Amino acid sequence: MKNLTGLIIVQIFLFSQFVTAQKFDKPESITFDKKTERYFVSNVGSGKILKIDKEGNTETFVSGYVSFLGIKLHKGILYSAENKKSGDDFIRAFDKETGKLMFSLSIPNSKQLNDIEFDNKGNLYVTDRVGNKIYKVSIKNKNFEIIDTTINTPNGLYFDKKNMRMLICNTIDSCSIYSFDLKTNKISTIVNTSFPHFDGITMDNKGNIYLTSWSIDWKSSVLYKYTGKNFAELLKNKNGMADIEFNKKTYCIDIANYFANSVTHFKLADE
Repeated sequence: MKNLTGLIIVQIFLFSQFVTAQKFDKPESITFDKKTERYFVSNVGSGKILKIDKEGNTETFVSGYVSFLGIKLHKGILYSAENKKSGDDFIRAFDKETGKLMFSLSIPNSKQLNDIEFDNKGNLYVTDRVGNKIYKVSIKNKNFEIIDTTINTPNGLYFDKKNMRMLICNTIDSCSIYSFDLKTNKISTIVNTSFPHFDGITMDNKGNIYLTSWSIDWKSSVLYKYTGKNFAELLKNKNGMADIEFNKKTYCIDIANYFANSVTHFKLADE
């Protein structure tokens, strides 16, 4: 076999790209429900959340809102960040079976609520990319606090339970990966890079970090793997790869393709 230094052998699965692509409208974030093997996808353009069943059928789950970005399942409830485009943004939450609105919270003075994530105590974290803030939301008490204003354009979030930290990436010309320590409530820099416009961030069960990075002109995007020592380019295209999630069941990186109006399930190689 030819030796391909620096490359990782992968399989790429394009899911529902041709049959149901017309139903997506600038998909931004994706999350997987392992109990039902369904995917939920937020859409910036239509203000809808779509549901994809295990047979690949796509249907509207929630509609009638302005623009959804980050999305995450937590204890049977689907949470998403609604960008109102004018006025304060909202955290919305829906019963994953019925679509019934279960939770709604306005974040005053927010500019663009983006990615969301939960810690192990049920607190929700959300980035305001345009407002340069990160919020911690108490679902139980329906209140919030600002936990950071130092990161320029914070975007993607991932909760690293093993190390009790929230991983954060930002969206500037030369991006970084940050850590918010849940024990000390302090922000630290994990690594500075020359890569532009990080968007999504996730981690596999071996501790490798994955990120999407948009080009300076926003016309192409790259999926990177960061081992803690170096970066490897896994995938590059013009699909507009946005938020990502590591799927433990399928061992894929699930990707929302903003431009291609599709989702990709990027199979990771066994190592």
